[in-house]
Amino acid sequence: MLLLICAVLVGAVVPIQTGINTRLRQSVGSPIITATYSFIIAVASVALLMAIARNNLLGRLDSLIGQPWWLWLGGFMGVAFIVGNIVIFPRIGAVQTVILPILGQTFMGLFVDAFGLFHYPSIPMTPARLGGAAIVLLGVACVLELPRRGAGGRTEGAHTWAWRCFAVAIGMGSATQTAVNGQLGRVLDSPILAGEISLVVGLVLLLALSAAVIWRGNAKVRPASGPWWMWLGGVLGAAFVIGGATLAPIIGTGTMVIASISGAMITGQVLELRGAFGAPRTKISAIRIIGLVLIFGGVSLVRFS
Repeated sequence: MLLLICAVLVGAVVPIQTGINTRLRQSVGSPIITATYSFIIAVASVALLMAIARNNLLGRLDSLIGQPWWLWLGGFMGVAFIVGNIVIFPRIGAVQTVILPILGQTFMGLFVDAFGLFHYPSIPMTPARLGGAAIVLLGVACVLELPRRGAGGRTEGAHTWAWRCFAVAIGMGSATQTAVNGQLGRVLDSPILAGEISLVVGLVLLLALSAAVIWRGNAKVRPASGPWWMWLGGVLGAAFVIGGATLAPIIGTGTMVIASISGAMITGQVLELRGAFGAPRTKISAIRIIGLVLIFGGVSLVRFS
């Protein structure tokens, strides 16, 4: 039971990290620069842990020779996920920032399983798995409270739906990152080292993008003052990577995914109820509660069928 609670807490890190990074963005003016700071802190945090654990990363790099090119994609997908969450958080709220990527993760996971991508064994698309995906879709519709009307009785516009589609897309990228990093961990015989490599690759990409952003004058080189906790996003990101890598082999990947999603959904709802980190403040409704339960049930059906 204690390990299950720890897995829930690992998932709870995601919306909190997003909210903290959103606050950091207010001080630097660019989601790219914000993500760069977050990745620097995450890389340093994992490197410190590896130094304490005496894990020699350089001694295992020879294992990557001759491996497929897509093993390096995890870092790129991680950048897209972090930057994407920072951008959409103040626009669609904490709950939707958590829920909509889950929809993308679910369908991309089904796609990877069905076609055996990234050297994973092929898993047939059974009626139970398709049914679970349909339940997730229904749950998302309930969370969004569709059909939904804005001010003046008008339905929400294309702009809002574009951000929602973007959230689903970064969720698909997150599922790809998980699959790729899983194979990278097998090659290196260490999921923690795989996570560090993924973070370093993402950091290299972000440093290049940051140089371009700063050169164009679209960001502050020196962050404006702010609360001390706005620098904790990278630490939480490192905790998420290490927590998942540590708990998944013990309690199982399926259980880890369900527990972490539960933690993320609950925490996202609490943050939105309080309007934390600048997210739109929204009261929870009965149909939203039903939607959260449906998403949990649908994901469980997909993972365990």
